[in-house]
Amino acid sequence: MQGLFVKSPILKIALGILGALGCIILLGLVLLTEDVRMADQTDNWAAREIENGAILFANNCASCHGPDGKGLLGVAPALHSHYFFTDTGRLADVNYIGSMEDYVRLTVAAGRPSKANTQWAQKMPIWGSQFGGPMRGDQVIEVTKYVMNYRESALAQTPEEDPFQPFLDVKKPVGEQSIAVLIGAAPPAPAAAAPAAGVVRAPADLFTTMACLACHVRDQEQTATNRGVIGPNMGNLVENAASRVAGLSAEDYIYQSITEPGAFVVEGYVDGIMPKDLTTRMSEEEIRGLVTWLLEAAP
Repeated sequence: MQGLFVKSPILKIALGILGALGCIILLGLVLLTEDVRMADQTDNWAAREIENGAILFANNCASCHGPDGKGLLGVAPALHSHYFFTDTGRLADVNYIGSMEDYVRLTVAAGRPSKANTQWAQKMPIWGSQFGGPMRGDQVIEVTKYVMNYRESALAQTPEEDPFQPFLDVKKPVGEQSIAVLIGAAPPAPAAAAPAAGVVRAPADLFTTMACLACHVRDQEQTATNRGVIGPNMGNLVENAASRVAGLSAEDYIYQSITEPGAFVVEGYVDGIMPKDLTTRMSEEEIRGLVTWLLEAAP
């Protein structure tokens, strides 16, 4: 240590000046890169919010809005939708003057408890803890960021690709709730007309038009390690249906599931997803035919 001692006052001053200059140069280099570093960190946190939101969405929202956010027919509306994100679309329909991000965040946090007679299978629940829901404020924001991440790809959808389902509780007519109308393209194809009296629709067609395929995968078995995300898989429906409810045959169980979907809910799934109005949309003969087809048709 004695060899490091500097006796000359001039040398001490020179070393001090050099040290100070070095610190100033180092500080300048840090300042030059700080904006880039902070921008990278901001992007990093934004990506984390979206990733966390994706997990929350999959665990809490996908059962109604679909795993890809494109909604389920009659269950919940599409979020990954051109019309939904268009300024003159959903926000205009509800006369909301804030931003889309604000609209999504408030909907996630506060739900839609006032809609007693909703067209959807169940009301939008309350998620924000400040309103009595199970999610913290940061989790509500993360889900919001995930939904907003759909915007770019949603706005690239063509009218044919847009999965938006018109709302019945807004002033705009159902036929005008379409991106095709907003951009002046060809109007959307009209909905399929109701079958004429006495016409019995084919079970395979009913499986599509009643949106069964939105929740049930027919070519995969339902096992402990391969469970349907929204509804049970149907690859081994015959054996599973026969053992679900004591005293009910496979045929009776499937019939009950269609006509009284809340009577028995498979463990791990949520009541209210399966539409409760199928008896008004299908005749008794069509329901019986669908039951038989599900038991006999090969996946």
